[in-house]
Amino acid sequence: MKSIAFASVEEQYRKYGDGLRAADVRELADWVRGLAHLPPVSELELILFLHSNYYDVEAARHTIECYYSFRTSCKNLFGSRDLSLRSIQQAMDVLDLTVLPELTPEGYRVLLAKIVDPDASKFSLSAILTFAIMCIDIVLWEEGCNNGSILIIDMDGIHLGHLPKLGIFTLKDLLYFIQEAFPIRLKGLHLANVVPFIDRIMAMIKPFMKKELLEIFHLHTSMDTLFQHIPQQCFPAEYGGNAPPRKLLCDQLYSRTVECEHFLANYDRQKRVDDSKRIARPRTIGNLFGLF
Repeated sequence: MKSIAFASVEEQYRKYGDGLRAADVRELADWVRGLAHLPPVSELELILFLHSNYYDVEAARHTIECYYSFRTSCKNLFGSRDLSLRSIQQAMDVLDLTVLPELTPEGYRVLLAKIVDPDASKFSLSAILTFAIMCIDIVLWEEGCNNGSILIIDMDGIHLGHLPKLGIFTLKDLLYFIQEAFPIRLKGLHLANVVPFIDRIMAMIKPFMKKELLEIFHLHTSMDTLFQHIPQQCFPAEYGGNAPPRKLLCDQLYSRTVECEHFLANYDRQKRVDDSKRIARPRTIGNLFGLF
């Protein structure tokens, strides 16, 4: 088993020196060390938190608190991150997740997800999202900062049989993590080849979407309008693009994730919040969402 080839800290400072300041990273590190309930946070992680918040130290503190607290408490997405589990193995067969090799002209990294097995009996939203986040963890740590990220979900292959399996609490957890805890600059969320019952899905997720997310959220009945946002050349061959076939890109990402299985397990054990050492009241799923 291999470990993570972490992005170079020096390279992050070199590329983003116009806003990324070592003094801010040190200030953030001192703040983390002063909070006994938080786990150790590496310099690269601190840089990712700062960069994703456009170098706002106070906003980065909020993201750090949300990130580690949520990963500790949210069982839906982080409770079963074991690649040997049947549910995860099945998720790997049901989902094709790819990282497109070419950045957009704006320098954005594009992730493309598609359900490739239409059998709804094999569909577990929590298992699929759990595995997808494991893959994205690897990409994030190894690539480091970028100008932004775009997520595309190709809904071709999703049908009414999947609708009852779109658990509202799992969707709520996902949207919280994306909006409050994920250390990326999300520049677009696109649903392509939308299904006829998209209004029913929107009724489930819209209450949990902030104004900022709704502004970058787009629905496309086909791929044609999507290509107005992301150049077609960036896409895999199946979509008429210049990138390698989707399956090849997917296999590369999954193989890399499997190689890092032991590292991911160790990370999950080490990067946990200890609520017994928290000065304020413990963070739960309820008060993370501000419900109580």
